[in-house]
Amino acid sequence: MKQKKGLIILLAVLLVLCIVYFALRSYNQSQKEAEQAKAEAEKIHVVDIENPVEITYSSEDGSSVSLVKEDDTWHLKDDTETALVQDTIENIADTVSDVQAERQIEDPDSLESYGLDSPAYTITVTGEDGTTETIYIGDGADSDYYMTTGDKENVYTVSSSLPNVLEMNTDNLKEEEETESTEDDASADDSSSDDSTSGEESTDTESGSAAE
Repeated sequence: MKQKKGLIILLAVLLVLCIVYFALRSYNQSQKEAEQAKAEAEKIHVVDIENPVEITYSSEDGSSVSLVKEDDTWHLKDDTETALVQDTIENIADTVSDVQAERQIEDPDSLESYGLDSPAYTITVTGEDGTTETIYIGDGADSDYYMTTGDKENVYTVSSSLPNVLEMNTDNLKEEEETESTEDDASADDSSSDDSTSGEESTDTESGSAAE
């Protein structure tokens, strides 16, 4: 009888522990979801272009790059033949089509105060549905940069990852197969030249020996 009673008590304790465990687990999950929802609500979504298909970015030095995506492949707008590094361009596309600001400047001064009257970078992104957004990057703001969009009505600070991803020119975006092929051909020519020279030296040596 005592053994049976002890077993019942043990089962009751286990049941209570299970209830406490699942209650704590549910509470922790709710807290995590609440924190994620709060973090998401605090994000400042400035640009949100789905499925970008055209990107143009230019810098203050006058250089510019225009990219177009057709049949799931990116190419230069004025050159469809040159093969480009797709992963690099996809990284650029992901960055410029989904921009979240670190903060919004309340009651901003003139655009000149932030270097936005003559932006360091101007980026235009077009989505598959035709939606277009223009982004302007100005002066640095500690580890971030000042940024505005379209009508230049609001000023934000944005992570340096945005301008950093734009430090690519046309040459950087091209695949290196052509360069590597040229280097291989040069190496082959050098090797052939060395073999030829060695053969001539060997022939000369043999001729000298025979003469003696």
